[in-house]
Amino acid sequence: MPKSLSSELLTLKRTIRRELEDADQARVEGNEGRARVCARRAAGWAVSFTRSLNEEHEIEANAYEMLQWLAQQADTTDDVRAAATRLTARVSLDHTLPFPEDPLEDARMIVEALLGRNWTEMGEAEGSGNSRLT
Repeated sequence: MPKSLSSELLTLKRTIRRELEDADQARVEGNEGRARVCARRAAGWAVSFTRSLNEEHEIEANAYEMLQWLAQQADTTDDVRAAATRLTARVSLDHTLPFPEDPLEDARMIVEALLGRNWTEMGEAEGSGNSRLT
């Protein structure tokens, strides 16, 4: 694996982990809106990275656009499509969501679906050439 891809994997892992930790912290602090934004960004990073790999060029779009794109793909599973759709849904005027599912769990599901269950381990063996997405 080229060193640059391994480096990208490490950066991606750190970025996603940081967003999910920020989401958890925002929830602890009672800031559900911020928690949802962080969760959406974490999922968006995973979509952007895998889409860039598949299309072989860098994709420049925000997390919201990435999740909308994912929800429209024919090969996206129903559960991932539903999670992406929920993460892009607008809140009501009273700041409630129109569904009971947890946005943080939706983000984690999308990350795992795109990067594999062991995504936190990807890029760990940077120098060994054993880095991989799953």
